[in-house]
Amino acid sequence: MKDKTMNKETSDVKKAFLASIPVMAGYIVLGIGFGIILKTKGYGVIWAVLMSLFVYAGSMQYVLVNLLTSGASLITTTLTTLMVNARHLFYGLSMLDKFQNLGWKKPYLIFGLCDETFSIHCAVPPPEGVDRGWFMFFVTVLNQLYWVAG
Repeated sequence: MKDKTMNKETSDVKKAFLASIPVMAGYIVLGIGFGIILKTKGYGVIWAVLMSLFVYAGSMQYVLVNLLTSGASLITTTLTTLMVNARHLFYGLSMLDKFQNLGWKKPYLIFGLCDETFSIHCAVPPPEGVDRGWFMFFVTVLNQLYWVAG
């Protein structure tokens, strides 16, 4: 029984991977560009990884590099972040129905909702035989991993 569960989860990850390949291609390039900019400003790899893990908002990460190097205040940084990422509120609201009844996955799906992940969640239905919640979870995890890897 345990082998069947493992095979099902592996199959779900493969299907999520196939749906997210275009995001991977873009994120690797954008992530490398972000790393180069961060490095030229004097920040190391640890900063890049931590920012990619916890900020996970590509355009804001690019803006954040300049905010950090210019000595911007916490209030300026917070307001800039809210303005740059305000669009997340609008498409996040449209996902409330899709994220219902997903238990412990829901907080991560909310955190990991970016433009590209939103597009996949809206345009790509889970393949036949794949649990919707797991499919959305794996797509979200993979997309964030692509960004961090870049």
